[in-house]
Amino acid sequence: MSWVISIKTKLIIKPINISYKSIVTKDIGNILAIEESIFSHPWNRSKFISSINNSNVIKQAILIDKEIIGYSLVSIAVDSADILNICIDNQYQQQGLGYKLFKYVENKLKKLKVNSIFIEVRESNIQALDFYQKLGFEYIDTRKKYYSNHENAKILRLKIT
Repeated sequence: MSWVISIKTKLIIKPINISYKSIVTKDIGNILAIEESIFSHPWNRSKFISSINNSNVIKQAILIDKEIIGYSLVSIAVDSADILNICIDNQYQQQGLGYKLFKYVENKLKKLKVNSIFIEVRESNIQALDFYQKLGFEYIDTRKKYYSNHENAKILRLKIT
């Protein structure tokens, strides 16, 4: 004789406490840790410091419970912007947080009257290319041997209003 016991349980959903902050120099250690865990060719400390100290760069972090889990660096030139770097920690990917960070930055850019956002993406980075396509970016050109390992970059553009 076998017994089957069934217990109904209630799904418990813990709300995620998301916030945003401007990146400052003291955040570089946390950002480098994320960068180095994600990218095969990560930025170095001096590249981050240079971008953070540039007044034409929007430096934004996304936080969960006050912990940085992603970041975005976007350079502004008159009415267009270039995404220099955007990244979400591996354990938080595929949860819509990259989308939320991008939309937060996009709203800042709209307020600054930016009408186009550009980004170069490695041809091999299928996940990123898919992400940007879902955001509405369009392929406009290829930069041959753009990266240090001679990989091509796809140039993408998003027109915003």
